Amino acid sequence: MMVPLAKAAEVLGLDQEAGEKMTLRFEASHLDGLCPGWSVILKGKPPSDASKFEINFKCGDEIAFHFNPRFAESQIVCNSFMSSRWGQEEHCSTFPFEKEEAFQIEIYSDNESFHVYIDEVKIMQYKHRVEDLKTITKVQVANDVNISSLMITKKTFY
Repeated sequence: MMVPLAKAAEVLGLDQEAGEKMTLRFEASHLDGLCPGWSVILKGKPPSDASKFEINFKCGDEIAFHFNPRFAESQIVCNSFMSSRWGQEEHCSTFPFEKEEAFQIEIYSDNESFHVYIDEVKIMQYKHRVEDLKTITKVQVANDVNISSLMITKKTFY
């Protein structure tokens, strides 16, 4: 089952981390919640001048899961923005991204965690920090990534 994409945009927004402008590439909402059991599959390519991009799973103004590959540091930083503050960062030891190289990211949520796959290889999982998963109703993609496709599907648990 696929969810119709509510909105696709390339507009300016505020980067919560640095207080700087970010470029919103895509945003979709599903009022019944995106977790658990939903999978977001993004196919894209970072441009040659890529610095970072992010995928955010949001509940209102809060971010339940912030997935943030950073090219300068060759690392992926994950976090949550809850109660007006960032939590403890988690870092992924794998950095499978290259500028101008196509990739596929799948982020799947079960009852316990977000599971992240890059080109069908699981690279990490991030334990939920939000108690009521049904409040996670929005996914957004921002900054330095050219999106070729994005699909949101209901899946059975792995």
